Amino acid sequence: MFSPEADGGQEAGGAAGSVLIPTRFFWPYGGKRVFLTGSFTRWSEHLPMSPMEACPTVFQVICSLTPGFHQFKFFVDGEWRHDEHQPSVTGNYGIVNTILLTRDPDPVPPITIPETPSSRMSMDVDNEAFQRVVTVSGGTLHGIPLRISDSDIDVSRHRVSVFLSTHTAYDLLP
Repeated sequence: MFSPEADGGQEAGGAAGSVLIPTRFFWPYGGKRVFLTGSFTRWSEHLPMSPMEACPTVFQVICSLTPGFHQFKFFVDGEWRHDEHQPSVTGNYGIVNTILLTRDPDPVPPITIPETPSSRMSMDVDNEAFQRVVTVSGGTLHGIPLRISDSDIDVSRHRVSVFLSTHTAYDLLP
């Protein structure tokens, strides 16, 4: 069922007090009762997985993991299973576990996209649609339109682009 090397002490790779990374595990192959266990639970705790609302044959659970290498398995309707579509390792006794490497989140890299008229086409912002800020100065009301700077818009576009390019459909869908 488990590999003796998968104790979790060395694999978790994090010291006490290190950053925990929320990690979504999913089992898209159906079942009635699905549990997750792995080196991050020291193979002793079976975490129940919940079916997704829109797709009851896909089960998921979110765990907070330390950065590092982790091995895990699914317990589906009384049988130990690994995900054949994910990276895996085979231990000395022929036991196959799915593997995962979690890392500290990277800071947002600097914007390196060259500015061209066509690169802004689908994400243009209409500053006129924003509400006006009204201030009182000397008893007179002044309407000052709010504006978003071009650099703030570029940073936001870049962050959205990075987020979308680093997540799977399972991360983005409820």
